[in-house]
Amino acid sequence: MRNKLLLLGVIIGGLITLGWPTTAVSAAPLQGITLSPFLQPVEINPGDTSKTFTLTITNNMLSAQQLHLSPQDFGSLNDSGGILFAGNAEYSQKYGLTSWLTLATNSVLLEPGESKAVDVTIDNRSSLQPGGHYGAVIASIDSESIKGSNNVQISQQLTSLILVTKHGGEHFDLSLKDIAPNGNWLHLPNTVRLRFQNPGNVHVIPRGVVSLKNSAGQVVARGVINDDSNYVLPETYRQIYVKLTPVKTGIQLPGPYTVSVDYRYDGLAVTRNKTIGLRFAGLKIYLVFILIVGLLIVVGFRRYKRRNPVNAN
Repeated sequence: MRNKLLLLGVIIGGLITLGWPTTAVSAAPLQGITLSPFLQPVEINPGDTSKTFTLTITNNMLSAQQLHLSPQDFGSLNDSGGILFAGNAEYSQKYGLTSWLTLATNSVLLEPGESKAVDVTIDNRSSLQPGGHYGAVIASIDSESIKGSNNVQISQQLTSLILVTKHGGEHFDLSLKDIAPNGNWLHLPNTVRLRFQNPGNVHVIPRGVVSLKNSAGQVVARGVINDDSNYVLPETYRQIYVKLTPVKTGIQLPGPYTVSVDYRYDGLAVTRNKTIGLRFAGLKIYLVFILIVGLLIVVGFRRYKRRNPVNAN
């Protein structure tokens, strides 16, 4: 008996760990099929009746392909930014998008080398509340020719993410909940983990600078927050790692140090600050000190032996 297992890579319950760059880029080719853009931001004003944008599907394969298009809601799953499609009913009800999203067609037939455009319309009905709404269009193709030894039928899927902002009541906010440098009393940190919370009702992009300062207030290392322009969805947390680059050369002296974070979100000029302290003993300083003490002991011992020779008789 032939068992067929439909593998759902990115549909319900599928976890995709994404960087969520703000720049819309094409999805990575999957067996010669592409869906673009990968990320589609949409802004809706109160007076708009609807907003329409276009997705492009291209078949670079040598045979014709039939694709099925379907909308899905999504929400942030964990601090790393993983996405769960249709996983949280409460979150989808509040921030979902599929109830207002219409595809021009649910099925596309592509000849080899052919591209087709599919219009996606978001209706601005009164039930669409101000703030952020999040969904995706998933293009899937079942291929009988791609089977494993166990007769597994693979469902290939491509995803285009949609991030909608409806104006007229949106609430932007960003809070820094935790600062975790990787240093200790023996060595200064070179990476800092920041944990942000978005208490608002629309997605934001954290920005800012992390500064490592010595006891004199001098900046010895600095890093830029969120070079990849990752989003933080509303009512979720997001961890962002910041790499520190030295700006003050030489051996750093032991003493108290601070990690100072000046942060904001895109669109806000004013920064907030959060600072934590740490103590640095300085492994290099101690090694140099031990080396000097050791040399002094050796030199002193040799001088002592020269001044106090031991008689062989």
